[in-house]
Order: sequence, then C-alpha cells, then structure tokens
Amino acid sequence: MGRFFIYTLFVVSAVTVTTTQPFQTMSKERRLAYLLRHDASYPFDEHGWRTVQDLIEHHGFTKEELDDIVATSNKQRFEFSDDHQRIRARQGHSIDVDVEPDETVPPEFLFHGTVAANIQSIKEQGLRHMSRQFVHLSSDRTTALQVGRRRKGDVVILTVMAHKMWNDGHLFFLSRNGVWLVKDVPPQYIKLQY
Repeated sequence: MGRFFIYTLFVVSAVTVTTTQPFQTMSKERRLAYLLRHDASYPFDEHGWRTVQDLIEHHGFTKEELDDIVATSNKQRFEFSDDHQRIRARQGHSIDVDVEPDETVPPEFLFHGTVAANIQSIKEQGLRHMSRQFVHLSSDRTTALQVGRRRKGDVVILTVMAHKMWNDGHLFFLSRNGVWLVKDVPPQYIKLQY
C-alpha cells in the first residue's frame, strides 16, 4: 500500500534571500551566525563556545556589537556564557558540537517551513538534517512561515506528527530559544500544506 499525503493549498508569495553574498558584506548578525555555527577552522569546545576575545581581535566585532546582537536577535539565536567571556549559537551547527538542548516530549504537532521545489524529495526521503545536526521545527505555523520565506519559491508549511514520532521512539529536543530539534523526520510523519 502506497503512502498518502494530505494536501491543503496554502500558497504564500516568496521573498528572495541572497545566500551567495560575500562574507565581508553580510550583516554582522549573519557573519556571527556563520562564525558560531559553521567555522570549522576554529577550535570550539565540546559545547560550541567561542571566545568573545577571538571575535573582537580577529573578526572586527566590538563587545558592544556582540551585546546588541545577542540582545536584539529576533530569534534569540545566540547566548553568552555566565561570565560573558564566551558566546555560542543555540542551534543550527554544521560542526560537531553539543549545545546541550533539553530532551523533551513534543506536542502533538510541530511545523517546518520550506519551498515547493523541495516537496518531491521530502515525500520520498522526509526531512533530513543534511549538513546540520538536526532538523529545525517550529511550535506554530506563523514561525514556520517566516522560516520558509527565507527561501526563494512558494512556501509550503509541513505539519509534523511529532507526538506520534516520539511515541514511535524518535527523540526530540528543545533548544533554549524554543526551536524544536529532531535528527530526521521520516515521510510518514509529514502532512503537507501549500
């Protein structure tokens, strides 16, 4: 018996985001995100901490800029250590670190925003963490929509049957800024909404 998917039309006009932007011209927040999530040349500790001093001395940040980015990031992506000597991203790493998310029982449904061009692959393979450590899920459709709008194309909101996945043995984690994390989402747990 074949798989079935529930389709609800929900088309949202796309917002184009340039991802090939040269590193030097990126916003400070985007540069910081890269440096804390993907910079394989830096010797992060096991929990993904980078020294504030390194960012100041080698990457053109000031302490005030870092304070401002951490305080005003609308997704609360970053955090300081208790002594403010180190900083890290809360999730989204392609480097192997443990940012200590809390293993948590998920709600019945979680959501993921993507674009229509990815749907065939998702139907076949589900949501895969790809180069990151986890698939990121949102607790509401509005946030998933915002995530999907960062990509070029018509936005599709995926509904993940999270509690069923958890009952079937999949582990879920909740990051300190409210992003739900799971290793992968097999296709049988996904409902598509256009």
